Amino acid sequence: MKASGYQLQISYRLLLIILWATLLVFAVELTAGWVSHSLCLLAESLHTLIDAFSALVSLVAVASPQRTLGKEIWGHGRREVLGAFGLATILGFSGISIFLIVFEQGRAFFQAPEQLFPVSVTLSLLVVMGGMLVALRGAITLARQQRGQNQSLALKLTTAHVVKDCWLTGLMLLGLVAIGQGYRWIDPVLALVLVLMAFNSFWRLLNNQLPMLMKPTAIAPEAIAQIAGQIEGVTRCTRILSRGMVGRQVWIELHIALHPEYMVIASRIGEQVERALRDHYGPVRAQIWLDAARTAATTTHLDTSTERPPAAKS
Repeated sequence: MKASGYQLQISYRLLLIILWATLLVFAVELTAGWVSHSLCLLAESLHTLIDAFSALVSLVAVASPQRTLGKEIWGHGRREVLGAFGLATILGFSGISIFLIVFEQGRAFFQAPEQLFPVSVTLSLLVVMGGMLVALRGAITLARQQRGQNQSLALKLTTAHVVKDCWLTGLMLLGLVAIGQGYRWIDPVLALVLVLMAFNSFWRLLNNQLPMLMKPTAIAPEAIAQIAGQIEGVTRCTRILSRGMVGRQVWIELHIALHPEYMVIASRIGEQVERALRDHYGPVRAQIWLDAARTAATTTHLDTSTERPPAAKS
């Protein structure tokens, strides 16, 4: 448990570094894009915003006080839903706005080239953006080096997501160099490509890091209660929670009331309940709270984690 707690602390710190790095890059890209009138910089800032949201979701998973099983819990919560819909709204509004501007710039390119935005690309801008890319890449490199000794799913998904977007930042830098050489048409074309890639990046984030967005509960509580109720000595099941994907990995937490005569074998009954759930749903990690029926003073906590043998504590 101490090793697991140390890994969670390392994951938290690395994810915090990635979050601050992506927020810094986002602020610089947004400001530089607005000042230089560069559409591709503004479009690239959407990618960085998605990366920051990815790191934030992972931080919530690692630092959540509801992390009852000792590892990050990926689940459907009000904060995750509001954040996802908020980000989708920003991406939708910004993407449509950039699309409209690109359309106007494309028409101006063929009808009135003098109406194209005067994109200002300076050496200082290229140096700043290159420095931001190096800083972000350095944070990701540090996280990936630590990931070899850290089994955190949150850290793994975030680093993989950001790495896939880093090459787009490099492409944007090359585009800025070409724009500075006088190829102004590259700015709207590259912006269009980056916006399309931003929607793809957001879809990847929803699939990988918010798998429970459309399925807040992995298993119906009634089904879990029915399976547990078939074990001799169990009188009722309450406060049932489940997260994960059936057939891959499911985390279950439930409270079971036992007949007082069966409290002496509470650990064995907890093991039977966990085994029955695993037989029905495949890989399962369960945290079971055993209560004596009609006795509020007797409560036993049983964690049937696969990482250590079941143990009952009074």
